[in-house]
Amino acid sequence: MATLKYLLQSKSENSQIYIRYSIDRKNVLWRKSGHVIDSKYWSETLSQPVQKTDALKNLKSKLDKLSIFINDRYNDGVSAGIEFTGEWLQLQIDVFNKKTPVVELDVLTNYIQKYIDEAPFKQNQKKELGLSKGRIQNLKLFKNTILKYEVEALKGKSILVKEVNLQFLEKYKMWMFGKGYSTNYVGKNIANFRTVCRDAFKNDIETSTQVKNFKGVSESREPQDIIVLSEMEQESIKKAVLTREALINARKWLLLGCLIGQRAGDLLSITENNIKEISGAKIIELKQQKTGKLVAIPLLPKAIEIIESGMPYKISLSRFNEYIKDVCKEAELNTPTKWRKKETQGEPSVIKVSPKHEAISSHICRRSFATNFYGRIPTPILMNITAHSTERMFLSYIGKTTYDNAHQMLEYFSRLADK
Repeated sequence: MATLKYLLQSKSENSQIYIRYSIDRKNVLWRKSGHVIDSKYWSETLSQPVQKTDALKNLKSKLDKLSIFINDRYNDGVSAGIEFTGEWLQLQIDVFNKKTPVVELDVLTNYIQKYIDEAPFKQNQKKELGLSKGRIQNLKLFKNTILKYEVEALKGKSILVKEVNLQFLEKYKMWMFGKGYSTNYVGKNIANFRTVCRDAFKNDIETSTQVKNFKGVSESREPQDIIVLSEMEQESIKKAVLTREALINARKWLLLGCLIGQRAGDLLSITENNIKEISGAKIIELKQQKTGKLVAIPLLPKAIEIIESGMPYKISLSRFNEYIKDVCKEAELNTPTKWRKKETQGEPSVIKVSPKHEAISSHICRRSFATNFYGRIPTPILMNITAHSTERMFLSYIGKTTYDNAHQMLEYFSRLADK
């Protein structure tokens, strides 16, 4: 027959009352009862509260009822062939105390994994089914960052979805900034917390009432921190003497990218089938992978020259990033440049100053196009090509401000006045 005994393990004013539940000599279960007491009012002889006040009598009554409840559930379990473990005992205590037991999806990282697993069936920005590979990768990094936080800041304790509130976010932000994560990455994490918690709420998982107040953080890059290829640098790249076929091919993609302003994934997917002719003018027509938008980009003479010299052959994004660094090195782009580099996977990137060719990546194509043609092509047309949804986002992308835009408007007004 199983026996239950209440014990204290400390001599404090708020001592936890523990349950020792002995199934047999080899199986003794320990758990907190969910009640506390000032140790001076505890009878070690009787293993119960001293009956001095109504509150103490009430506490004894609760403990007696808990004992009866656990023993009844034990007898039911014996008949059903249940395995008796610490988790079983904790469940009985939680049920008696009317405390909702923690289930698998209450754990934040478990719910994030559920969200990732369901990615093919989630609605994306294009109102279609399926999150993009980039979005899924972002969520995986988010989950790994939380796991790291649990180990380093919480001694391995799992975070519950309902614990994610404004106070938690402040502590999490402080930890991230202390580890050297960028402001924009911290902001993305907060946005992910908001997305995941909202989804959990829709699925009847307990969440904080503060979720709607989660606010992201971001920072605009200073103009000097935005890396682009000027038209003069593009000319140096064009004239560089290259002997490797792989670098010659990568150079074509790089220079073409700076002239059509597309994301690298869209750029490297272009084939001769995307080249069209409308009213005697050559264009590139493509459906942007991220937005799903069909765009038609007029080809400048320099872009036509690249294509007519032979369309570059397809390469992977990782190879493109590798080769264009070598191309720019051969073009002697050695200006000291400040940039962020990820030294170790899963760790925050670090700020470095090195020759410019080391800082070159596929992002430079779209940003160079937007920067070099800003003020020469109307901003709405540029935004349509680069797929920026707002002017504020576009100006931030190229390191401009609303004042720069105002100056541009004044120049237009001046030209109109001259007429």
